[in-house]
Amino acid sequence: MLKFVNNRWFPVVNLGAAATAALLWYGTAGRWGWPLLLLVLLPWLLRLAAGQLPFRRSRFDGWLVLFGGTAVLATFTAYNFAQAVGKFWVLVGALAVYWAIVSLPRRDLYLLAGATGPLGVLLAFYFVMTNNWRQWPADLGVLNRLGEAWLGIRPFLPFLPSVHPNALGGMIALLLPFTLAFAVFAWRSQQFRWVQGTAACLVIMAGGLLFTSAVGAWLALALGLSCWLFWRVSQRVSQQNPARQKPLFAVLLLLVLLPAGYLLSTAWLRADELARWNLARQTFFLIQDFALTGSGLATFPALYAEYVRVVPNYYVAYSNLYMDVWLELGFLGFVALLGLLAGSFWQLLRHAWASRHAPVGVAQVTVVQGEQRHCLEETPLWLRQIGLFQWAAFVSLLVLCLQGLTDDAFFGAQATPLLFFAPAVVVVVTRQQRQAVAPVAGHWRRGAIGLVATAVFLLVFFLGFRQTVLAQWHANLGALSLARVELVGWPTNRWNTGGNLGRYEPAVAQFEQALALNPANRTAHHRLGLLAMLAQDYDTAVAHLQAAHAVTPEFRGLVKSLGYSYVWQGAYEPGAALLATIPEAKVEMTVYTSWWQEQARPDLASHATNMVAILENK
Repeated sequence: MLKFVNNRWFPVVNLGAAATAALLWYGTAGRWGWPLLLLVLLPWLLRLAAGQLPFRRSRFDGWLVLFGGTAVLATFTAYNFAQAVGKFWVLVGALAVYWAIVSLPRRDLYLLAGATGPLGVLLAFYFVMTNNWRQWPADLGVLNRLGEAWLGIRPFLPFLPSVHPNALGGMIALLLPFTLAFAVFAWRSQQFRWVQGTAACLVIMAGGLLFTSAVGAWLALALGLSCWLFWRVSQRVSQQNPARQKPLFAVLLLLVLLPAGYLLSTAWLRADELARWNLARQTFFLIQDFALTGSGLATFPALYAEYVRVVPNYYVAYSNLYMDVWLELGFLGFVALLGLLAGSFWQLLRHAWASRHAPVGVAQVTVVQGEQRHCLEETPLWLRQIGLFQWAAFVSLLVLCLQGLTDDAFFGAQATPLLFFAPAVVVVVTRQQRQAVAPVAGHWRRGAIGLVATAVFLLVFFLGFRQTVLAQWHANLGALSLARVELVGWPTNRWNTGGNLGRYEPAVAQFEQALALNPANRTAHHRLGLLAMLAQDYDTAVAHLQAAHAVTPEFRGLVKSLGYSYVWQGAYEPGAALLATIPEAKVEMTVYTSWWQEQARPDLASHATNMVAILENK
């Protein structure tokens, strides 16, 4: 058994098993749960049987365990347990891929980089075969026209679900730096057939990335590759005077940042940035509602539509990487993600800037030319070229972090198995040559100290703000309880008529307890106002919504709900002032004119008719 586990190709087989399970979880939206877990655990069990650890430990294991733990809890807090479990299995696949990659020896890193090319090509082909340019139009008109023309001739594949272009664009951009690094590695290795195949992959991946119209991925990838290119240029130019390299690199980088800043200031991108900023800000108000527990996995689309847009239909799939993690997993999951990303950058920067960690062939030469040549000849090629893969990891990590500010290609919707790909490669490329096993004892000790310090801080915080925290706890539980009842069968594509109000009583009890502890709790006032609207008690609704609006006047869902309550109350002037900021209000009021007639409320239908006339004059 020990000989089998120590076989040269066992780590590669382990990665193949983890990647297969992750891909099947992703392709089936997590429906094949436990059976695929056996595929992931089989190599672990074989290692245990041989007296080894199931996977190679890394310095980021604590953050991943924390992230995974919050994901487990988030399956129980979600309003739809089945959807949450599906997304959970995809996240398990991402964790399995991470631990399989960090278990690879550094000599096999080029194999992993080489595999990113075919994977990127697969993603590009999947996009062009499944994307609907009418549903998700490209930002550039010429791409949209080409896409619509292709729609008319491509085969119809109903068994393949479509994935948002920004998600596929983000995944291609994440993989492309490793494909590029492998192409350079193959060239230097004089493996020209590899070069030809990888060049074809790069062309297809670049074309797929272009057609996704994922501007955030374009800009993040361009910035990362510019850093890589300018570092190499400054290194070559400064060979005689190494002290000039860093200032030259900064100047070259500034030359690319200035036109990028101009591009971001154009009207086209400024409008897009404003929409994304507003989306993130409104998501933050939702985060406050579920501040202590998180809203649960796969909940963002329904929560945003129901409580921000106040519509019973699908509106948007995600906000951005950081906001989505914070909303669904809670604050601890958010901290785990930040710790993982910050730690990854720190490892790369520490490895790059410390001369004793410089890659072979990049460190300052302190030996004579003959000795240097002899040293390099004895060094394996993969080790001499490790700097290539370090830069690829940096660019990939930059794509993950920067695109995550505007999109969510890796956690939003059902998540992807590539969520932890870049941090995993960072672990491998920064591993020391003689370091057979990561020195985890010290890391776990520091982690335990940090955990105790955090617990003490939270205890002091709770004692200092006990009333406020307890009030938010009850409001948080009430919001979860209400979502489980109100979002059953979402999206219903029809307005709630308020039937069976008794099912909301557990949530109402929690909100009332929250207000008893903190009369200014915005979450409790907001949700009680919405429930009063369902009961058609608009005086009570206005009272609660006014109190919530006084705390958070920028919350779009509050503004819209309060404006509608004013209208149904007959208070046209304050209602019109609020609804003038809601673009869809006039159209919805027109629909309400007939809808209230169907509900046998001609008085409210009359209010809707009057408000349509008022809004037309605004």
